[in-house]
Amino acid sequence: MPDRAQPAVRLTVRTPRYALLHYSGAKIEGWPATGQILVEKFAFGWQAIDINIIGALTVCSVRAHQISQQDFSRLRGALDATRHDCPSGADSDQSDFGSAADVSAVRALMVGKPEIVPFVRVVENYAYAAWFGAGSGENFYKKTAGVWKMFAGGGGAYQSSELHKQYGVPLSIAKALLRR
Repeated sequence: MPDRAQPAVRLTVRTPRYALLHYSGAKIEGWPATGQILVEKFAFGWQAIDINIIGALTVCSVRAHQISQQDFSRLRGALDATRHDCPSGADSDQSDFGSAADVSAVRALMVGKPEIVPFVRVVENYAYAAWFGAGSGENFYKKTAGVWKMFAGGGGAYQSSELHKQYGVPLSIAKALLRR
């Protein structure tokens, strides 16, 4: 008999800028999943920035988003403090970088596409957005005449030299966006 459980989502805790949602009965990439989603409020609305498909998000994974101490203290009680699968290296900083208006404008272009957008980095007139959900990848944007447009992206990881040679991104900006 097929599994007829209905997915359910409930608000666990909310601050003015962040919320933790608990979900159950979901299927993610074909697998049963019960866990938490961290969402952040932007000018265009709420967007998922992190997910755990096997229970509560960890303190370490939420700290990687550089959430203010005030917001973090309200979220902390709903997080898993026992697991220590902290992001490391380039993954240890999952925070947005750049002006709030530019970050929000780039994030708005990604609404309805990937499931989770952990961070957007803006350097001058270029932006990098990481995403995951059904796979993972990176999108790159350029702002011309005040309008952001995607010029590269898809599954996999780009290199700064590739952005420079193939798309004309100044090497110093490509390195700043990717931080690798």
